[in-house]
Amino acid sequence: NELTGQDTMFNFNFKSWIASRMERWADHRNPPAERVVLNRRNILILPTTQGLLFLLAGLIVFLAAINYENSLAFGLAFFMVSLFVVSMFHAFNNLHGLQLSGLPANPVFCGEDAAFQVLLSRRGKRPHEALELYFRDSPVTKANLVMHGEEKLSVFSRTTSRGLYNAPRLIVSTRFPTGLFRAWSLVNLKSQCLVYPRPVPVSLAQVFNSSSSEEETALVREGTDDFYGFRSFNPGDSLRQVAWKNVARGQGMLVKQFVDYIDERLLLDWDLFYGFTDEERLSRLCYCLLKLSGSDASYGLRLPGVEIAPDTGKQHRLTVLQALALYRRPAPGQRSEA
Repeated sequence: NELTGQDTMFNFNFKSWIASRMERWADHRNPPAERVVLNRRNILILPTTQGLLFLLAGLIVFLAAINYENSLAFGLAFFMVSLFVVSMFHAFNNLHGLQLSGLPANPVFCGEDAAFQVLLSRRGKRPHEALELYFRDSPVTKANLVMHGEEKLSVFSRTTSRGLYNAPRLIVSTRFPTGLFRAWSLVNLKSQCLVYPRPVPVSLAQVFNSSSSEEETALVREGTDDFYGFRSFNPGDSLRQVAWKNVARGQGMLVKQFVDYIDERLLLDWDLFYGFTDEERLSRLCYCLLKLSGSDASYGLRLPGVEIAPDTGKQHRLTVLQALALYRRPAPGQRSEA
């Protein structure tokens, strides 16, 4: 067991060392850029496992040909070696001249996949086939640049925190045409995705009513104006408010909730969630924002050092979401890791 643990640690350290060396090589050869053209300076190529086995088989055939002085075996051995060498050049040329451009990514909420848009273009008439694009630990996106001169595709990466998320280093690889060689490049595109806080559900009625004094009128109350969400069925509830579609889906007896916003100028205040951490406050404020933006209520935002006047509309919603996402984070245009 101790030997197994030592072997595992050695393999892990060796892989980490290789990865760090590759990162330094990529930083030197591929600095961050909005557009990258693949060439001999930034393309790596190595035989695959199948390629090494194929070469070994060719060597065995060649030795057998020498031993038995068989001209047919000599021909087969030379053919296999020739195919091995030609495959190396074709795999390299399949990436050479490929141009990649980073496009703006649509904002997402924390925990969702950021879809980074990449534009593939060919600089000449040479096609680029069987391409694979992916980030580390992310799904592979496949592409073929044969019939058209360019193609736009999305490469996904899971977000883990709010703010500006820089696109990880993109891996572009191919095993075309025979699978005997793998050619790849590590591309560092200047592309960012705005990540909003992860919404955490709260009760708007409790949040806003608890913030008002006893002498004041409640800001939000149960009513019939705006749909708020669902709650469990309680004895005495009207059957008209039961969400029968949800019942049919086997989700249980749920009742539709509606609220009335008595004060049409609500303020999403930092102090509404006193006692929570910064990220917990932002997540709850984000949920309140999403609920209020679907109603006719006018709402504003107040954070330490940030204040947005109450307003309505899609643009106002995006402004408030951006303020929540970038609170105590670098402004757009600056490099940051999320």
